Amino acid sequence: MPADRTGITPQQKRRDATGQRLHAALARLLAQEGGAKLSVAALAREAGVGRNAIYVNHRDVIAELLEAAPHQIDDTVASKEMPETDWRAVVTELKEQVRGLATENARLLRRAQDAELATARAEKRAAKLDAELRALRSPVHLYGTAPNARNR
Repeated sequence: MPADRTGITPQQKRRDATGQRLHAALARLLAQEGGAKLSVAALAREAGVGRNAIYVNHRDVIAELLEAAPHQIDDTVASKEMPETDWRAVVTELKEQVRGLATENARLLRRAQDAELATARAEKRAAKLDAELRALRSPVHLYGTAPNARNR
C-alpha cells in the first residue's frame, strides 16, 4: 500500500494504534489489584487484539510485561517470549517453498501459452467458417445470366 505524505503506511498506523492500545491495557492490568496472574492472553483480551499480533509485532509490550510484574507472569509468557528457532530448518523450508512456487509458475506459464495457441487456432477456424458461411449465403444464378437479361 502506498505511504501517505508523512511516509507512514496504513499498516504502520494500524500497528502503532495497536501498540498504544496494548500499552494502555497493560497499565490498566498492572493498576488492578487482585492477584490474578498476568498473561499475554489477558493482555490481549483487555486490549481487544489477538495474541498473535502481540507475539509477532509487539515484543516490546511482552518485555514491559515481564519487567513490570515478574512475580505475576504466567510461565507460558516466558516460554513464548523468546522461542528457540532453528534457522537452518526455516531456510530449508523457505527454499522448498521457492522451488515449489517456481515449479507452479512454470506450469501456469505453460498453461497460458497452450491457451494462447488454442485461441489462435480457434480464431483461425472461426474465420474459415465465417468465409464459408458468407459464400453459402451469397445468391446463386441458375442460368449463368441475370434473370432480366433472359426475358428480353
